[in-house]
Amino acid sequence: MKRKHSLQHWRLGVQILAFLLFVYLLISGKNKLWMLIMMAFLLITPFWGRLYCGWLCPLNTLLRPVNWLVSKKARRLAKDIPPVGKSPWLRAVIFILFLLVFLMTLRGIIKINLIVLLAPFAILTTLFFTESAWHRYLCPFGVLFSLPAGVSRWRFHINPDRCLACGRCRRVCPVGAIATNEAPGKSYRILPRYCLFCFACLEVCPRSSIELTAARPGSSREKMTRNL
Repeated sequence: MKRKHSLQHWRLGVQILAFLLFVYLLISGKNKLWMLIMMAFLLITPFWGRLYCGWLCPLNTLLRPVNWLVSKKARRLAKDIPPVGKSPWLRAVIFILFLLVFLMTLRGIIKINLIVLLAPFAILTTLFFTESAWHRYLCPFGVLFSLPAGVSRWRFHINPDRCLACGRCRRVCPVGAIATNEAPGKSYRILPRYCLFCFACLEVCPRSSIELTAARPGSSREKMTRNL
C-alpha cells in the first residue's frame, strides 16, 4: 500500500512541476517549447499510453482542485454527459477544429495559447458533469492521445483470478476506462485508449489485482505480467 501511495505522491509532484514549467514558458513567450514536449510524449504514446494526459497535462493539473471541490460540495449534482456528447461524430468534429486552431496558433493567427483557451471550457464541464466528460469525450488533447494509446505496448490489466469484482476501481477511475467483461467468469478490463496511468485503481484495489502488462504484437496482452 505504501508503494501505491508513493506513486500517487510522485504523480502529484510531477504534475505540479510540469504545471509550473508550463506557466514559466507561457509567461516568457516560449509556448512552442511546451508544444514540442507534448509532441515528444505523443510519439511515445504507442509504448506507454497517455502518460502526458495523466502526468503532465496542465489542464489535468488545473482540474484536480476543481474535482476535489466538486467531490466535497456537489458531486451528487454532477450529471453524466448527454448521449450526443459521447458521439464519435462529435469527437471527430472537435478533433478537426482542434487541428485547425492548433495550426492557426503555430502560424501566429491566434495569439492566445491553446491550453489557456481551453481552460474555461474544461472547468465549466467539470463543474456540471462527471469527471470523465472532459477527459474522455470533450478534451481535444485527449482525443489526440487516445488514438495511439489504443495500441500502447504497456497497459494495465485486471487479473481475473484475484479480482473480487467489488467495483472500487471503476468508481475512482476519472475517465471511466474500466469496462465490464462480456466473457463469463471475468470481472473488468481496462481500456488502454482512455487510461491516464493515474494509478487510482491500484490505490483502492484490496487484492492487488491490477497489473502492468506488455502487449505482444497482434495480441491483447502478454502472459508474463509484472504486478505493481
